[in-house]
Amino acid sequence: MPKVNVSLSEEILQELDKAASESKTSRSAFLAAAVQHYLKERDEELKLEKRKQAAAAMDSFRKKFGGWDGTAEVLKWRDRH
Repeated sequence: MPKVNVSLSEEILQELDKAASESKTSRSAFLAAAVQHYLKERDEELKLEKRKQAAAAMDSFRKKFGGWDGTAEVLKWRDRH
């Protein structure tokens, strides 16, 4: 497994050691879990942002072209084919 060197202030290191001890885990395992949690949260935030952008684009289309009933359009397409 690759290793990484990280520079931390003494204060952060003390907090890290305390948190790792409370979690009954090593510094390394605690940091790995923290990074994994951060990456998962970041991924969720990016997905949410993309959804917000898509919703804004749909709102823009609605304003520009008026109301649109997606279900009715699919049914029309299906009935024609």
